[in-house]
Parts: sequence; structure tokens; C-alpha cells
Amino acid sequence: MKPGRHYEGFRDQKKLEQGGLIKLSGAFFKEHEDEILNLVRHEGKLAEEKTTDHKVTKIAKANGDVVVETSDHNLAMHIGKKLLSAYKGNHECKFRRGEKYVEVRWSRD
Repeated sequence: MKPGRHYEGFRDQKKLEQGGLIKLSGAFFKEHEDEILNLVRHEGKLAEEKTTDHKVTKIAKANGDVVVETSDHNLAMHIGKKLLSAYKGNHECKFRRGEKYVEVRWSRD
């Protein structure tokens, strides 16, 4: 270690919230819900085969929309991009300040 450099505290011991949330909505989604959720499950399965920590942890309905929770923020962003590529629509990602947690919204009317 070079003199004058101090690396103590380089990694903050505070655990950052990680993961992601994907909100799926719109008329097109409701018409093609099974097909779209199959894509979400498939991408989750592929990610889990590569890295066991990356997976779709929950799929639930909320207020007429579907909410998908993932264990990794990169997986949530990847699924959002796959939905955009396959079905077009509106796609938006928002990170929480200072966290590794992303909220992805995908919709198509």
C-alpha cells in the first residue's frame, strides 16, 4: 500500500437495498398477459441458471396490473429491455438514490 493512501471505510458496512420491481400494465398487456408473463419467467429462469442469486422472486397482481419482483436490479432492467424489444410499448427505469434498487415500468395500450 502506498503511503498517504487510506482505504479504511472503502466499503460501507451498511447493506444497500438491491433488487428490482417491474410493473406491467396497459390494454395490450391485459390481452397478452400469459404470453408476456411467460417471457418474464423464461428470462428469470435463464438468469438463475447463470447465477443462482439472480431470479424472479414474486409475480403478483395489484390494482389490475402485474408486479414482478426480482432479486437483482440488472435482471429487472434486462427483463424490461426484453419486453420493449419484443412488444414495443413504453419503458421507464428509475433507480432509488444511493441504492441498487430499480423500478421498471412497462406498458402498452
